[in-house]
Amino acid sequence: MIEILLAHVQIIWDMSALLKDRVWVMLSEVAKRGVYPLHGSRLGIFRIPVEITEHSDTSAIINSLKSSGFKVDSYADRIYVTDRWIETGVDAITQKDVEANLEITVEIVTGDVIDIIYQIKPVEYFGDHYWIKNYRQKTDNRAKIIIDTIIWNSKIGDKLLDHYKKSQKLSTEDSIKKLDELTPLKKKPVSRDPALAQDAKSQENLSQPKVQTDTPSIAPPPQAPPAMTGGDTTISLTGTGDSYSKVEGPIDPEFKSKRQVTGAFQGIKVWGPVDPPGQLGIWGTEVTVDFDICVADGACIEACPVNVYEWLDTPGHPASEKKPFMIREKDCIFCMACENVCPPQCVKIFQKGQ
Repeated sequence: MIEILLAHVQIIWDMSALLKDRVWVMLSEVAKRGVYPLHGSRLGIFRIPVEITEHSDTSAIINSLKSSGFKVDSYADRIYVTDRWIETGVDAITQKDVEANLEITVEIVTGDVIDIIYQIKPVEYFGDHYWIKNYRQKTDNRAKIIIDTIIWNSKIGDKLLDHYKKSQKLSTEDSIKKLDELTPLKKKPVSRDPALAQDAKSQENLSQPKVQTDTPSIAPPPQAPPAMTGGDTTISLTGTGDSYSKVEGPIDPEFKSKRQVTGAFQGIKVWGPVDPPGQLGIWGTEVTVDFDICVADGACIEACPVNVYEWLDTPGHPASEKKPFMIREKDCIFCMACENVCPPQCVKIFQKGQ
């Protein structure tokens, strides 16, 4: 029993950095999403917390992986990525040079989350190649290279970056660094310029052709300029205002009749008083957030179906040092989702003209 446990520990230890947060890695004859007859083969099942449901997303993934040098096929909700290679050696009996055509396929199961599956078949599947040494180790490593390449080079990586920014409140640069550390074995890595990786939607516009549809798209426009560089910015996030304590919610729904607009930040109106970094006022016209109440839990960002918000650094503020900035306020569809999920009740949505 001890030897079996040690063997499983060694399996997990040998994985690349990408595989440390997986659902499970197992030796089994069955697996979720159906029955897979393994015949003693090793099966890896890993989950990535991103959604791929659109045909355009699937096409983008296929195109990016073909350019990485893999054979790519698809069927229904699945993408199959295959790496083929020739193993060479010397027959121990005849002392003749020999070779074997081998392959490993990684399966991407698309949907609300991404499942990545790979199966290492017994070497006997490819023939009587008893002379091959360390077959499973070599094949497992190639599967990891495919997985790391899938994550870094494709649309899945774009969406994972966006997930890091929303769920872990990471900056674009830190999100890219985390993705880089997560995929050390990636092949032919594409460039990920932080200026081009603000969110998954902007990456979609840059990395794939536009798909013509019969209905208008609600995808957000390209990312706004970085903080403090765009037009209509008169509010600073730095200063000496440090004498203010955390303010309790909810937001005052009548603030527009009680406060004055003291400036703007990248075109978004800011209602005073403002004395940064300790007091930042209420931001927005239709999508409004009291920055002095906001605790940056991220519920509004997760709830918004059209990506109105992005994180804005507010260092030195007593409630939180990040705020959900309504940079795409004009895209709001007034679903009220963000207002309804906000724990400190610092969000208020106004219909146009109110």
